[in-house]
Amino acid sequence: MRRNLARYGAAMCMTMLYGCNLFAPVDPLPPAFSTIEVVDIKRNEITVSGIIQKPDSKNDRQEKKSGEIMEYGLVYGTTQVLSVESGKVIKLGTTATLPLTIQNQKISGLVANTQYYVAIYARNEGGGMAYSQSVNVKTTDQPGIFTSKVSIKVPVSGGSFYDLDEGKVVAKGDAQADVTMDLFTISGRGTVLGIAVADGVVSKNMGIVDFNSLTYLQLLNTMDYRPDGISLLMNATTANTVIAFKTKGGRYGKWRIESLTGTDLTMSLVSFEN
Repeated sequence: MRRNLARYGAAMCMTMLYGCNLFAPVDPLPPAFSTIEVVDIKRNEITVSGIIQKPDSKNDRQEKKSGEIMEYGLVYGTTQVLSVESGKVIKLGTTATLPLTIQNQKISGLVANTQYYVAIYARNEGGGMAYSQSVNVKTTDQPGIFTSKVSIKVPVSGGSFYDLDEGKVVAKGDAQADVTMDLFTISGRGTVLGIAVADGVVSKNMGIVDFNSLTYLQLLNTMDYRPDGISLLMNATTANTVIAFKTKGGRYGKWRIESLTGTDLTMSLVSFEN
């Protein structure tokens, strides 16, 4: 009899304890994160990915009190301490189902050769604002190569329209055409390559310089680009003339005029990413 009473008493205590825990107040939890990672680094752009996780709730009541995601995005700046109040913010959404993957999100308009700190932020209904662990990354000093052409032959006959961004001949009237190339003869002098530029394109005849050693920063710092186009007498003296340019798309590049055989122009070209 006493043993049964003891068992009954223990059961009653456990029931009361469970009841107390059931109705005891619970604290909401902030959002949780996996590690943010850097996917790509450019001169003026960083690409990151990451995951916003569900908080580790102890029960359904705590999960409900924490609530749904109300806002999430990226915060970044040049100091280690990041907050949405003082940093630069890219708001990615207002509601989300967790877990949520942020994949290949670009942060543009950055300064070259500069150290940045980036974190994911999220705010839910009950737990307030939370931040992932930040990553630090330094933007590159110069951009990567967008297009590279080495000693290719381009037909120049009756006017050829050329896209300097992509390094290719395009049709007349194509909006991507940056220059028009044509050949004409000056009596007693020889064949001239006439290069007319489209609106928004500027160029400069750099003369006979080392094409491979001409850097993006040198192109960027060249001050006297002009929108007038270039005429180049094609002979041994002018072979391997280098033209610096900036396209309608805003890309800087370098263009080497190597030789002319008939109406085939041999040239090399490099255009850089924005």
